[in-house]
Amino acid sequence: IRTALAMAALAATAVALAPRIATADCADLALVLAIDSSGSVDAAEDSLQRTGYAAAFSDPTVQAALQAAGVVDVALVLWGDTEMSPQVFPWQRIAGPADVGAVVSTLLQAPRRVTGNTGIGSGVMAALDLLSAHCGLRQVINVSGDGIESQSPTARRHVTLVAARARAVEMGVTINALAITDDTADLGQWYEKHLITGAGSFVIEVNSFAAFGEAIIRKLGREIAPPQLALLQPAD
Repeated sequence: IRTALAMAALAATAVALAPRIATADCADLALVLAIDSSGSVDAAEDSLQRTGYAAAFSDPTVQAALQAAGVVDVALVLWGDTEMSPQVFPWQRIAGPADVGAVVSTLLQAPRRVTGNTGIGSGVMAALDLLSAHCGLRQVINVSGDGIESQSPTARRHVTLVAARARAVEMGVTINALAITDDTADLGQWYEKHLITGAGSFVIEVNSFAAFGEAIIRKLGREIAPPQLALLQPAD
């Protein structure tokens, strides 16, 4: 009986370890920052978003979350008009504090080449393309924006948010959002209904771009931390 129990325990351990062994080169977290670069975001507001993200990665709260998460791969998508291809910046690995500088550099120096309407669907789809070709034990898309999706049924390259979100559900990807509500007061509720998905997904609201920096620290800290630690953080 003891031998049978020991063999059963060994088999259970092997099964538990198998996914980790099979994915030894995977990041613990693959995170895509999908940033609104549509026409409603002027140059000053774009700068507030970029500098807010960049400063957040050096904040103690986010640094602690990164350390708890393990190996984190970060990519960047700037999205805007549905007729324009989103700008995609490749994966950068954060395995320790010294690696944060490269991510910050990309956030601050990436040229902006998209504008126009609010093509959230195309931005999310571009983020999913990145994740589908990348190995991460957790896969998360961090969306920030200030408006609902533009309706462009006649656009040649229109990708609906409905289609993008359905793909995220199929892939098991979590989408979280930061809603900047200065122009659209109920944007947070719209994001809750139409955008976010996945286990533990959430929306944080701010009423202006000026408040973005503090909010993105809370958001990144919550979504980067392993789920069991994120649950300990106060609700927004």
